[in-house]
Amino acid sequence: MMSEVIEIKSPSNLKVIGTVKRMSKDEVRGEIEEAYKGFETISRMPLYKRTAILRKVSEILEREQERLARLLAMEAGKPIKDSRVEVMRASRLFRQAAEEAAIVLEGKNYRVDAYEYPPGNENRIVISTREPIGVVTAILPFNFPINSFAHKVAPAIAVGNSVVVKPSISTPLSAIEMKKILVEAGLPDSAVRIVTGYSNEIGDELITHPLVGLITLTGSTQTGLAIASKAVSLGKRIIMELGGSDPIIVLEDANIDRASSIAVRARYEYAGQNCNAGKRIIVREEIYDKFVKAFKEKVKALKVGDPLDESTDIGPVINQESVEKLNKALEDAQSKGGNVEVLNKGPETGYFFPLSLVTNPSLDMLVLKTEIFGPIAPIVSVKSDEEAINIANSTEYGLQSAIFSNDVNRALKIAKELKFGAIIINDSTRLRWDSLPFGGFKKTGIGREGVRDTMLEMTENKLIAITLL
Repeated sequence: MMSEVIEIKSPSNLKVIGTVKRMSKDEVRGEIEEAYKGFETISRMPLYKRTAILRKVSEILEREQERLARLLAMEAGKPIKDSRVEVMRASRLFRQAAEEAAIVLEGKNYRVDAYEYPPGNENRIVISTREPIGVVTAILPFNFPINSFAHKVAPAIAVGNSVVVKPSISTPLSAIEMKKILVEAGLPDSAVRIVTGYSNEIGDELITHPLVGLITLTGSTQTGLAIASKAVSLGKRIIMELGGSDPIIVLEDANIDRASSIAVRARYEYAGQNCNAGKRIIVREEIYDKFVKAFKEKVKALKVGDPLDESTDIGPVINQESVEKLNKALEDAQSKGGNVEVLNKGPETGYFFPLSLVTNPSLDMLVLKTEIFGPIAPIVSVKSDEEAINIANSTEYGLQSAIFSNDVNRALKIAKELKFGAIIINDSTRLRWDSLPFGGFKKTGIGREGVRDTMLEMTENKLIAITLL
């Protein structure tokens, strides 16, 4: 018989830091039905009341920043200084949702008298309004349990939807705390519900229940596309933020010190577990050796260790499964002629994976053709800009990319050829503006996140036509 609770262990020391309920399909169904009651309440709530709640959430997050950051560091293994940034971003995101809701929801007046058909348009007024969809299912990743919660929940509440949140089973405690903060801020308890567990049965219920109108997921491409297929077949709306293998292209005229510093941070921050991490580094052969030398020195200077230590730069990966996948990727690279170097190691206890470098990688290696969600950096030497573009575009992903060059005209020409949702010149693939569209090409996702874009995705456009008598 399965236990009714799931133990949550810190990936840094494997100690139990909390427990959550292992929910059944019937319990999940009950949560969705309760969320529909919440939708009926907040969809009728005046916008000023909803935005007041969102602003209050922002204030509470500022007040509770340190407590939540420590929880995040223990639960996700994210260094405390990065955890504080995540909580701060979530606070600002709730505030941005409050500020932008009135703009997104203001509707439109159409001048139908510009059209000859249908006859009589000179006597008609046509307006549009945006209305909430209903119950939103939000499936969160482990790597940003607080900020992903904010990205999915704040816009949903702003426009009048309720949300059933399914956090990663690795990081559910942060979501539970976020729910408490929303209720403290004045949101009806039924408007945001938390589902914990990990069976296929409860996953199906979250997608297929007739009261669910939209599914928003951040996760792997394989999981996302399987969910998307099922959801669309039932006529449900979807927002999918999926895999990424973001390239960093360093041209021979780039500032090597700056480019290598940013590339190290882009690749190894949070142990390489960011969807828009710089996962493949592509360098012109003229500066390849100098770049690799500078890159190695900077990686060796990083401190890998306890996420609660203020001086820690890099913590553990999330679980043993991740460690095993990363080991397979390095074994694959070695077996195919790659040079594998361990540049920095963490403690023996916990899921710490060595910060690793692969030079002389080939396109048939896992480190270049798949998404590597961990601290492994392949650095490729190329002879031309065309070769750099071809390697950058060689995966099934297209989230973000970066180009380092002192020639902006040349960088823009390369940017035109890259198949990615964002091309960032002379800065990190990790750049993200929470209010701007975020997403990518190919199998990286469906739709875009970002406060305004999410609100638009989470509402229906309704036309109202009046014929004047």
